Amino acid sequence: MSRLVAALAVAVLALALGGCTMSAESRLDEFHAEADRILADTVAVVPEDLIAEDAFLESEPRFGPVEGSPSPSQPAWWQSRAYYNLVTETDASARAFEAVATHLEEDGWTRSRVREIDGWITDGFCHELDSGDWYIEVTWVPTAPDLAEILRVLVVSPTTVRGDNESPS
Repeated sequence: MSRLVAALAVAVLALALGGCTMSAESRLDEFHAEADRILADTVAVVPEDLIAEDAFLESEPRFGPVEGSPSPSQPAWWQSRAYYNLVTETDASARAFEAVATHLEEDGWTRSRVREIDGWITDGFCHELDSGDWYIEVTWVPTAPDLAEILRVLVVSPTTVRGDNESPS
């Protein structure tokens, strides 16, 4: 009987330790494609007559803090951004923001004020998709002297693990 208990204990320990060493599969590639798609869909509603020049776009992985060398189990997520310089026209930024906010809310995104700093206003939008909880930040400015009419959109994926992905250089 004690041999059976010992064998069971060894088997349970081996399964537990084996499970600890297994790393979860990274979803960064999937999140990259989805973040870029969400960003494109979101900024597509900005009225073209408000855009002064083409957007500056960025799309990159982000990695959470880790002590020592990066590991496949390190937290990671994807971020995609668009920066727009808008026409110098009263309320251009506010109108661009309202187009984006209306689109997101109609799509089921929940809106909340994140911050207001030096005339820049940032609202956050959250939505649960099949892949997890997504977040969008939209920054805009009310028309004021010495403030350019801008619109910034940031899409942040749910957290996954780093996997075999390398940090961008």
